[in-house]
Amino acid sequence: MAGNLKTRVGMLYAAFYAGQFVLLGIQLPFFAGWLALKAFSASEIGLITGVALIARLLLGPFVAFWADHQTDERLSLRLASLLFAAGAAGLVFLPGKLLIGASAALVIFTFGLLVPLSDTAVLRADRNGWLHYGKIRAVGSASFLLATVLGGAMLTQTGIAAAAPIMAVAAFFAFLISLFLPKGPGGRGGAKPVSWREAPKLITNPVFLVVIVSAGFTQGAHAVYYAFSYLHWEAIGYSALTIGCLWATGVIAEIFMLTRVRGIAKKVSPAMLLMMGGMAAIIRWAAIAFDPPLPLLFVIQLLHAFTFAATYLGAIEFLDRAAPVRLVNTGMTLMSATGVGALTGLATLGSGFMWDAQGASIAYLAMALMGVVGAAAAFLVTRIWNGGKLFE
Repeated sequence: MAGNLKTRVGMLYAAFYAGQFVLLGIQLPFFAGWLALKAFSASEIGLITGVALIARLLLGPFVAFWADHQTDERLSLRLASLLFAAGAAGLVFLPGKLLIGASAALVIFTFGLLVPLSDTAVLRADRNGWLHYGKIRAVGSASFLLATVLGGAMLTQTGIAAAAPIMAVAAFFAFLISLFLPKGPGGRGGAKPVSWREAPKLITNPVFLVVIVSAGFTQGAHAVYYAFSYLHWEAIGYSALTIGCLWATGVIAEIFMLTRVRGIAKKVSPAMLLMMGGMAAIIRWAAIAFDPPLPLLFVIQLLHAFTFAATYLGAIEFLDRAAPVRLVNTGMTLMSATGVGALTGLATLGSGFMWDAQGASIAYLAMALMGVVGAAAAFLVTRIWNGGKLFE
């Protein structure tokens, strides 16, 4: 019975991730095209995305802190999933640019809350012996991969207008699954939640701050890619299917790095992983700025293994090695909200106006400059961190 129950728990959390990442697999490559169809300009699309990410900066840590103090881990997952589904439904049913824009911002904002809340619950379930985090989380990446390829093929046939209904169905599925998650596997197991007063010990630590800058600038340099790559590649003449395959190539490289090279990541210093991410960002975004031929563009997309996955692993490995165990989740939330979330939001806001005023190439070159900052900050980490705990 215990084995069957563990299998059921794993399947439910895998399905929960699948709903979230199917939506993301449509939203990231194709949502800008759908918004453009609704008469949103690049600067308005950037404003929607930027506002959502900055809201995550302002509210995310408080939501995470509240969620960490609930005795039932399902409450926060269900509330976030409900808002996630409501935002996606608003895209389909609400009229007018103002309400559509608000719904779009709500979807992006709640996804930014839902994934770390889900990650925390699944990591705890892993530690509590209920499932394997890597295998369950890989379902999310695989769902994203399938959504980008199959969604691209479908949207090529039906038109980009079908993007919002697909997103709404995926979000409702995630909410529905949240209602069936069992209590306990993702709970604290009676452990006392960390006090908010301990968070300043991390956020004021110079090494932690430099890591935030490195991870934040490198991850934030994806802003143009996340928000506008569909508009850019569609203007060149690529179909939705081709664009989906380009995105899928990056995700395959990401999955390979996160799963097959995980052991190597344990042996490489977090600062080196962060530096690899920053250097890859310089090459990737500078190359895309000059519109390389399609075969070369597919090769360049493989750098996602470094710009995203190596940077992500570097941040996670740093927290695992440098932060006290009781503050790892707090550190993940702070890094996600204050570093990656804030810098991605600001970069998206700025790049939207830059895109309208000066075009795609300049916007992508600005992202390459962010990679320079990310790589430089990673190098600084090698000089100021000895590889041990920041404090006890």
